[in-house]
Amino acid sequence: MPPDVSIIVPCYNVAAYIDVCLESLTRQTLRSIEIICINDGSTDNTWNCLLRWQAKDDRIILLNQSNAGVSTARNAGLDAARGLYVGFADPDDYADPEMYGRLLSGALEHDADVVECGNHVFSDTTAELIVSRRRSPAWNFESDASPANFFRDSVWGKMDICVWSKLFRRSMLETHSLRFHADLKCGGEVETFRLTVLPHASRLLFIPDCLYYYRLMRRDSLSRHCDDIPHSQCVQEFRRLLYIVDYWKARGWLNAGLFAYGVRKLKPFFISKHPLFNRMTPPQKRIILAWWHEFYRQAGGDLFFSTLSGRDRQLADLLNSVPPPSNGFSRILLLAGSCLPGQKGRYYSCKRVLSTYLSDTRSFSGLPTASPQRPD
Repeated sequence: MPPDVSIIVPCYNVAAYIDVCLESLTRQTLRSIEIICINDGSTDNTWNCLLRWQAKDDRIILLNQSNAGVSTARNAGLDAARGLYVGFADPDDYADPEMYGRLLSGALEHDADVVECGNHVFSDTTAELIVSRRRSPAWNFESDASPANFFRDSVWGKMDICVWSKLFRRSMLETHSLRFHADLKCGGEVETFRLTVLPHASRLLFIPDCLYYYRLMRRDSLSRHCDDIPHSQCVQEFRRLLYIVDYWKARGWLNAGLFAYGVRKLKPFFISKHPLFNRMTPPQKRIILAWWHEFYRQAGGDLFFSTLSGRDRQLADLLNSVPPPSNGFSRILLLAGSCLPGQKGRYYSCKRVLSTYLSDTRSFSGLPTASPQRPD
């Protein structure tokens, strides 16, 4: 008989952690599970640890692949999964013994497509719980979630980005061929997965119990590598958003909520305490502005601009009409505005950087119109 739950564990150089994780999974009160561990080209003793665990518990299924990243590893686990529901665990975390039993019970009771619980966060160095990072969602069941209701205060906005606190109905994932985007990193693959899965999931359940224990933060974690180059970070976020926009447009879901979500995700690159845009070279700035215009066109900016909140609308307007090179007086005004506190000062700082960028790009004429290279 197929198991009730498949738990997918991507593993890369986790010999120091995997015992605690698998101990917590094999001791689940829910016995009808399979634990699919994918060794993603580890160079330490991870594979031998996994073999030892498989010899102790025949519910553990091992897959071995060359190093290809956490998304490819999770996808391999999804291809092998047989459970009614699918969950994910990180190999350096652990679960409460009742976690998957409680999630499955709630999912079956409400016929939920996705069910989520709360989580604790603990220190990698001291193992102490970090109370301020604890997450406990209020109990809620949504029987008719819809992409049309995708706004910040919707039920989707209450669902955490992470995959390890959830169970997903496997038939839903298979029916719509839902997998992780293997080219995205630094959390982008998880958020993209969420925004391709949830539109298909109309029945969502939240339970407040904190049943998962998340480690903060192991520097060499498989799923936590990021590119520190400012330009690359921005390009990846634009690629991710355009992938989601394309997916939603193909299914007739595109709406103001998704456009506003994209603007909010891009905003920190331009308006924050230390915006990445400010650290780019003039050619890189031009490329990023081209990406902005591509996103604005594809996400329906002309239709949904007026629905943005005040600050977000202000930013979109600024990026759509980059200010001309400033003269001496306007430069002083922009500098003074940049000294204002909060978002207003950051907005003027962004405006000053854009104006300076035009001054430094003498051969630049008009706004960038060529579409940037799109991902496959």
